[in-house]
Amino acid sequence: MGELGVFSREVLERPLYGYQLEAARAILESVRRREGHEFLLVMARQSGKNETVSQLLVYLLNVLQRSGGNMVYAAIGEGLWRGMRRLEMHLDNAWNKNVWRREGRPTRRSLGEASVVFLSSHRQAFARGETAQHLLVIDELQDQDAAHLQAVFQPMRATTNATAVYLGTVRTTYDALWLKKEELERLQEQDGVRRVFMVGPEAVCAENAHYEAFLAGEIAKHGRKHPLIKSEYFLEPLDNESGLFPERRVKLMRGGHGRAEFGVRNAELTHPPAPSQIGRGREARVVDREVFVATLDVAGIDEGTHPPTPSQVGRGRLRDRGRDYTTCTIFRVASGKGQVASGPVYEAVDVFVDQGSQHFREHGDGRPSLARQLLAYLEHWEVSTLVGDATGVGEGLLNWLGAAMGSERVYPFKFTRRSKAQLGVDFLALVETNRFKYFDVEQAYDDAWWFFEQARRCVFELEAGRPMETHMRWFVPETTKVSTPQGRVALHDDRLVSAALIAEADKLVRERKVFVGRAESVVIRGIDPIEELSGW
Repeated sequence: MGELGVFSREVLERPLYGYQLEAARAILESVRRREGHEFLLVMARQSGKNETVSQLLVYLLNVLQRSGGNMVYAAIGEGLWRGMRRLEMHLDNAWNKNVWRREGRPTRRSLGEASVVFLSSHRQAFARGETAQHLLVIDELQDQDAAHLQAVFQPMRATTNATAVYLGTVRTTYDALWLKKEELERLQEQDGVRRVFMVGPEAVCAENAHYEAFLAGEIAKHGRKHPLIKSEYFLEPLDNESGLFPERRVKLMRGGHGRAEFGVRNAELTHPPAPSQIGRGREARVVDREVFVATLDVAGIDEGTHPPTPSQVGRGRLRDRGRDYTTCTIFRVASGKGQVASGPVYEAVDVFVDQGSQHFREHGDGRPSLARQLLAYLEHWEVSTLVGDATGVGEGLLNWLGAAMGSERVYPFKFTRRSKAQLGVDFLALVETNRFKYFDVEQAYDDAWWFFEQARRCVFELEAGRPMETHMRWFVPETTKVSTPQGRVALHDDRLVSAALIAEADKLVRERKVFVGRAESVVIRGIDPIEELSGW
């Protein structure tokens, strides 16, 4: 009991690493001396910050079981349950199993006269009135409201000058965690007492070879500059570069290949090939026996595209010329020798755009419905798989295409806050690992130009402390406009979102729901068994 490291090894049988013990010993020293210091403990993902604090709490329960007193553990939502479950797991050791107790009002885990009290730190939860005689632990500080912590939880330390420990994950430079880091670093400079323990992957890998191998795999999968890798493993905040696609990422997305079209350039980009053109340009295809995947972002219908009356023939124009486009992107899947270590490379080779057309009704000016135009386009490219936006107006269009092409080839994607956040995270992984490439710009204001302009103007927002995978919002602001020869026009994110859906296709490939390999028919020469015996 004289040393946490021995207790960890001999009693809990889960020895802590050196970088964990360094932080835990500093916290223990403050608790023993009633120094009332505050500590920030941030470690690379899955390297044991919560494990460190959980073992520290069990150690203190054993030390304090006769003298008594509370330690308070505060978190939000699932974080509270995880902290409780981890503590119980460690209390089921050879010394304490069947001795520790579950108690309520408020929820606590006790050993003798000492307890760990679990409180919700949500702003709407009632948590006043408790006392933290020895230690206050605030988990996932990046998720917390700093003013609420100051008003409700800090006073719990007052009567005994209790120590405080903050745990969390690096997200941004404006959340509660980063602000606390800056505050404690100023105190460190004044008195030389270390309060901030930021343990990066270098320190973890030096003591754990398995972690080093795991991290190498994560970097190969996502890329070193992926926001998740930067923030959760290398402890770098996310808002230290402008936009979601700074110029470095834009360069990574440039494929160096040209646009493969129908043999004749179509200057009117909003008029894709009609069904009558199916098969006419196949000899213009630059590749043979390739696998193509399509992604589709669906926009709404414009009232001005209703079939015109006899007096208006030829004048069925858009009522809202600033509306976004339905965009379908064609990807060539470079597998086999063309893929990188982390998977296939997806090369955007063509794009279909339409603004406001009727989804199912034929147009009075001779143009077919959007559904028929899309089907012609997809059949021309002989796509193996379509991943499309099935949100709102897109659902009917995806259902129609599924019936026409075969439901096994069409995969609907529903956009929600959570699903779009995950899509953005997955798309960034493709970009950062060199697995996404867009065709080159050939002239100003062509489709590639619009795609890269949308990427450059795309911003992201992340609610303080929330995980990127569920809460990142990424979009081109509605007020964004660009100068063109026709004047200032609205810039949307349709081409960008359509292209990003290839990350969902890649997910289907990884889950083995979609196959992108190639097969070739060959004739195998028969074997004559008598001929094989001729050498005997």
